[in-house]
This record gives sequence, C-alpha cells and structure tokens, in this order.
Amino acid sequence: MVMADQMMEKLDGMDREALMERMASELEWISGELGDTTSGLAARTGLDFGRMSLIVSGKRKMKWSEYMSILFVLWDDDKGKGIVEERGFFPDELKAAMTINRNAHGVPE
Repeated sequence: MVMADQMMEKLDGMDREALMERMASELEWISGELGDTTSGLAARTGLDFGRMSLIVSGKRKMKWSEYMSILFVLWDDDKGKGIVEERGFFPDELKAAMTINRNAHGVPE
C-alpha cells in the first residue's frame, strides 16, 4: 500500500465528530485560558460570532472547516498550541496528513 493511501486510511478512521464535539464543548474554557472571549476567538478565526455562539451552546454542530480554522488559530499561539496538544485536538494522523514534503513538489533541496 502506498504511503498516501495508508495516511488516508488513518484519517478515515479518525473520529472527526468526537473531536468537533469535544472542541465545541471546551471553546468557552479555551477562550478564557487564552485571555480572550468566544467572540474574540470567532473574530480571529474568521467565523461568524452568531454561528460560534450556537456551536458553543450546543445548538449547532461544528463543521470540519470550522474545526480546522479554530485549530490553526490555536496552534499559532504558544498557549493555544499547548492546549491543543494537551487536549488531543491535533491527532498525529491529522498532523501527518498536513505535513507537506517540499521535495515531492519540485522544490530543489
């Protein structure tokens, strides 16, 4: 099996729903830990505050694209990165899929 196929198989086996539900339930706490509010976090991620409020309250499910937006904003902050790592919001399978081998894309060494 090709390495990319193995990676996709691992990604397919990842429980995205559980990750999104867990993150949604912790967003208010995460914002507070970062010294921010959920509206501030929404603004930093480019998400609509009304939508973020519905996600935090459990009235709307988070979309995968929203999860990834929040994840990368958190990952770009030292304290946020620690929270992401501690809470397991960026599993190794997802990290591997996001890694780009520059040499495989024609960039000289």
